[in-house]
Amino acid sequence: MLFLHLGGTAPVLPQGVLGPAVQTTSLPEAPSAKPDSSVLPSKVASDDSKTNSQPAAPIPTSQPQTPEAPLIQTDIAPRRLAWLILLAGQHGAAAFDAYSTRRAIARGAIEADPVMRPFAHSPDIYAAIQVSPAVLDILARHMQRSRNNLLRRTWWVPQSASTGLFLFSGIHNLQYAKRP
Repeated sequence: MLFLHLGGTAPVLPQGVLGPAVQTTSLPEAPSAKPDSSVLPSKVASDDSKTNSQPAAPIPTSQPQTPEAPLIQTDIAPRRLAWLILLAGQHGAAAFDAYSTRRAIARGAIEADPVMRPFAHSPDIYAAIQVSPAVLDILARHMQRSRNNLLRRTWWVPQSASTGLFLFSGIHNLQYAKRP
């Protein structure tokens, strides 16, 4: 039911009804204008405040909802630690592969990877070989925070597979370098 107050004055709420966070302030008066005493809240008397002595409950406010669903909070410390361990292992394995490639090339081997071939005879191979692990690290981090359940559960696969391949290549290169 809707109650309308049709009187000429506004109802006065008892002190403290709006809570401590809401304060009323008075507007500064113009120097030439005299305030109209019939409009000031302190001059208005109302019988409503005597009949309703219970203070009003604060109005709950909520944050506006965004149209898209919120991201799933999966940035838990153990997952981040596992990601960092795989990151370090993957980049270390890539550096091992670059080192073993340089040793094998010094013994007469030829780089089979056409992308790495221009860098094989220079120390730039150490920087060039770190590009693919960096891309896979970013991919794994995005997979960790994905809304897709399958991607969230298999985030570790790109880093682990890459680490295994780098270790396999490095061991193969060292075996080739030991041949007479």
